[in-house]
Amino acid sequence: MGNPVLFFEIAGKDGEMLRKFYTDMFGWTILPFGWSTAHFPNDILAIDPTPPPLEDEGIKGHIFPLSEDMDFSNRVSIFIQVDDLDETLNNVENLGGRTLVTPQVLPDNMGSIAMFLDPSGNVVGLHKS
Repeated sequence: MGNPVLFFEIAGKDGEMLRKFYTDMFGWTILPFGWSTAHFPNDILAIDPTPPPLEDEGIKGHIFPLSEDMDFSNRVSIFIQVDDLDETLNNVENLGGRTLVTPQVLPDNMGSIAMFLDPSGNVVGLHKS
């Protein structure tokens, strides 16, 4: 497969309510992640969607509350692995999408991310290791 989906995010105005819903619904382990960036709050929660003994299966994810400056009220997005964030965002723009978050370095050597809106308004993330 060319560019795999690496992780997902579920965001809404009430992060704690989302954490409780997904924990109760699917039995996910959801814990504080411990870092933030300019666009993401400190209370990001890391999801392990497959409790032991299946920890090597499933896509990892995050749940977090949206801040007041974000221009949407909720969202679910995926993050796709790419080799070059800037080149990919240029292609997004050329194909009718729009850059939402320019490339940002993540702490703890976790790579870099960027985000875009596809032509239908879906939020999609990009990740470079």
